[in-house]
Amino acid sequence: MKMNWFQMAACAVVSFPCLAQAWEPGTYPAGSARMETGGFSVDNQDRNDVVAFWHAVYEASEGYQERIKWNGNYTGDSGNVSAVFVDDVERRLNYFRAMCGLNSHGKVNSGSTVIIDPVDPFKPAPSTKKSVAAQNAALMLVRNYNPGTGVDPALTHHPEPGLTGWSTVSWNACSKSNFAFGLYGPGAITEYMIEKISNGSATSSWNSLVGHRRWCLYPRATDFATGDQPGSSATRPPSNIFYVIQNDHELDDTAPVGFVAFPSPGFFPAALNTPFWSLSREDADFTFATVKMSDSKGNPVPVSNISRSDEYGDPAIIWQVSDTVGASSVYDDTIYNVKVSGIGGDGIPASYSYSVTLINPDRILSNQKLSGPATMKSNASGAFTLTPPPRAEALQVVALKKQSSSWTEDAENSKNTKVIDGTGDNYPLLAKMASYSGFGPISGAYSFHLTFSTSYDAILRGVPEQTFELDREIIAKTGAKLNFTYRRGYMTRGTSLSIEKTGNGGLTWKPLGAPIKGVSDTTVDTSISSASISLPKSSTPVRIRFRYFTTGGSIYTHEATPTFPTGIFIDDIKTTGCDWLEPTKVNFLPATATTFQFDSTKAGGKLVAGEGWMLALRTKLGGKWFPNGPVKPVAIVAP
Repeated sequence: MKMNWFQMAACAVVSFPCLAQAWEPGTYPAGSARMETGGFSVDNQDRNDVVAFWHAVYEASEGYQERIKWNGNYTGDSGNVSAVFVDDVERRLNYFRAMCGLNSHGKVNSGSTVIIDPVDPFKPAPSTKKSVAAQNAALMLVRNYNPGTGVDPALTHHPEPGLTGWSTVSWNACSKSNFAFGLYGPGAITEYMIEKISNGSATSSWNSLVGHRRWCLYPRATDFATGDQPGSSATRPPSNIFYVIQNDHELDDTAPVGFVAFPSPGFFPAALNTPFWSLSREDADFTFATVKMSDSKGNPVPVSNISRSDEYGDPAIIWQVSDTVGASSVYDDTIYNVKVSGIGGDGIPASYSYSVTLINPDRILSNQKLSGPATMKSNASGAFTLTPPPRAEALQVVALKKQSSSWTEDAENSKNTKVIDGTGDNYPLLAKMASYSGFGPISGAYSFHLTFSTSYDAILRGVPEQTFELDREIIAKTGAKLNFTYRRGYMTRGTSLSIEKTGNGGLTWKPLGAPIKGVSDTTVDTSISSASISLPKSSTPVRIRFRYFTTGGSIYTHEATPTFPTGIFIDDIKTTGCDWLEPTKVNFLPATATTFQFDSTKAGGKLVAGEGWMLALRTKLGGKWFPNGPVKPVAIVAP
């Protein structure tokens, strides 16, 4: 059977999971300090604390692929990874443990030695470190992968001798670990928790019984080890071996006994939601337990495939929710109530009820209001009142000047181009048209270029969409238009360019009309086309982006044909019937500030009668600056 690109396996041995001692961080880049990796706590009932925790801790481990620094090879050297990368893994693990109310002192690659059970048919040297075993097993996985069939005989907890890279060391790690194929590092930790692959289904009962999750969330566990190799192509996928079984002396017998739910009660980032919800507890008996769910209005929410399991750590009950309930993104906070009844066991409560509120952690619901006078004399100042969100770490008041002057983004001068580049690193957004012989320019020497950088991204597990965003806050008046010219290069019928707007800082994007689609799989446009798109009138500033994406089927990539004009070329972008807001100064304030005095100094320039200004409050939470709050118009009048 052809194996899914991403497959995970959970440790099924009957043994206690892994616990760890203090990990020695090794060498960090010169001049940098070690970021905290554990000892976290979060108030799940405080939305802003959950938001800050997400950005300060979960997001701190993103970008790990740039920090792995693996120095092995695919001919037999399992190599090592950087200390910073191991910290990324440890931080990600402890993020989840803290969110679920467990101790977040788990250590990764602490130097602890492997577990050897008397019944193990293969036994490495007792002095072997878990981290060494895991690193060897991670390489063994990829060395035995057959990209033609999708089969990997090493993807088992009991790999047979004779496999490429097999040893008693790698066998030991496979028998005591979670493992992921197609993922590594913190990304693998997240997938162990979510227990699903990209199409939303379980690979096997290892996923549907959430074995990986339960080992990671074993309350008494303290010691883990990670083995990783980042992969180099579709024929060499990345892999992770996460050693979860514990030595007896690594078990924390002082850990509080209680229910462990996932998603955890309280506010919970929807990006970490899962189709497989679970509840576990030491010594609980879920044999006759039932699960009921309801929404915020008390309406029943269907559950299916209820399972009970005593393997993989503590006993658990697991149930599957619909795609809607298991959604990985929400805009509005979404509440689900859970009640598990009929629980057995000495001293165990017979029922357990809790609520989960799925949230978008990039959205602040607290008021970021800035209030004050609607007019202000040019030679005076105005007093404004601030309403910062709870737990704000710092504030900004952004001064924006309304401009009616026309502008054109023509890609000719990279220093003056006001766009935000969201394209791949292997091709330039600003393309020199002469580089494509016989294709010809649109206007001038350069155009904006969107194409697929690669046919498959191992981290995203798919084709990464390509974007660029106009770095302007646009206020559309009656009859406003967005105009541009374009020319399609090699762009298949399953590929499209969507022009989209956002009025909430990029939390949601709405298409502006129908997308521009590829019309031929084998030819390019022989002429230039013009587009004129209506912009709905709005007093709220909006931003606009161009998004290039595929709906499936074959695609052209820059990676495969770097000298060909793949994708689409866009030029001479402008608006009519629009004003735009020019940010002139960002004023930094402490989190405790409740007032702001606006004058020419705080505006970043002279205030002139007849000008229109807008002020907006911004908040910092978890080290992240959030989008501007509602804008406050201020008209400047003569003294």
